[in-house]
Amino acid sequence: MSVFQYTALNPTQQVLSGTLLAETPAEGRQSLRDQGLRILEFVPAKARERSRLLTLSSRRRREQVAESARYLSLLLRSGVPVVEALDVLTRKRRSALTTVLKQVRDRVTGGQNLAEALGEHPKWFDAVFVSAAHVGERSGCLEEALADLAQHLESSEKLRGQVTGALTYPLILVVLATAVVIFLMSRVIPQLLTVLQASGKPLPASTQFLKAFSDTLTQHSVLLVVMVAAFAACGTLVYRSPKGRLLIHAWQLRLPVAGTLIGKTVVARFAQQMCLLLRTGIPFVDAVRTVRPMTSHRVLQKELEALERSVESGGAIASSVENSAVFPPVVVHLLAVGQDTGELPAMLAQLKDSYESEVKLALQKFTAALEPLLIILLAGVVGFIVFACLMPILEATRVIQ
Repeated sequence: MSVFQYTALNPTQQVLSGTLLAETPAEGRQSLRDQGLRILEFVPAKARERSRLLTLSSRRRREQVAESARYLSLLLRSGVPVVEALDVLTRKRRSALTTVLKQVRDRVTGGQNLAEALGEHPKWFDAVFVSAAHVGERSGCLEEALADLAQHLESSEKLRGQVTGALTYPLILVVLATAVVIFLMSRVIPQLLTVLQASGKPLPASTQFLKAFSDTLTQHSVLLVVMVAAFAACGTLVYRSPKGRLLIHAWQLRLPVAGTLIGKTVVARFAQQMCLLLRTGIPFVDAVRTVRPMTSHRVLQKELEALERSVESGGAIASSVENSAVFPPVVVHLLAVGQDTGELPAMLAQLKDSYESEVKLALQKFTAALEPLLIILLAGVVGFIVFACLMPILEATRVIQ
């Protein structure tokens, strides 16, 4: 006997899930049909478990979701029904997203709305995606909503890629520099200092400092690792607490160059999401309510909470964020103009395009300022090491002369 898992519809159109013992898949299917059930999914228990693990362990690949949304939009524009369009997207393709789309297709076949079926997979389809799909489905413009979603995901991924790409080189430089210094201080410098101490002459202050640092690194390495791990654990606990994250995010915005970059990136992502939702016809308050929990920046979350309460009570959008730490005065003025003229989605679209360009320029300025600083810092550390090692040799040479 084998164990199978199934999802089926009963005569009252309720979705049922469970397990079944049967000799063969055909016997199990027939048993369900005899009970008056309409089979949506029938797979071996182990196969389904592997599929579930694959879905949970895979990273959410926004490019794949954007591609699927664009293809689905094209199929719907061509007059293909939703179920058939989903079936086309899953043919001869094997991936975690394909498995998810098959489950979505089965739910839609069983009478569920597309947005509700997508909402069962939050690791792949976030609240903005589901809300836009729901409004598009309700208004009969699902293909347009999916096309906007695909464009939004591609634009968001492009912005994320720009930020990640700009920070990759400085991060690699810091890691390599740290590794080189640790190698020199733990392997090369102790041997060299042993030779210098063998002469019996007192070492200069710089060399003594270098020796003390090298001895600490080699003799107390376990203690240093424990201290670094404890510091990292404390930092993680503070960051995970609501108050700690709020303080850290507020401090980030006040940084000289990086603060401007972080602020522009946060505003650009907010404008992207709000523009998409407002274009689909979602009311402003509902759009803010959808975007707020998806915002990772705690300062913006707090300001959106105040904005939501203010607008619900009849207040103006601009006055709610007038003293914002995230939105600059230009953005506040654009929001006011958009609300007064009724063209808030268009204003947010312009703001999105403008800030995406500004983020790119801010990234260039940030990397242009950071890379020389890191190189100078690395050169200073290596120069000090070389100076501290050469000083005893130069003094010994001067005494001989």
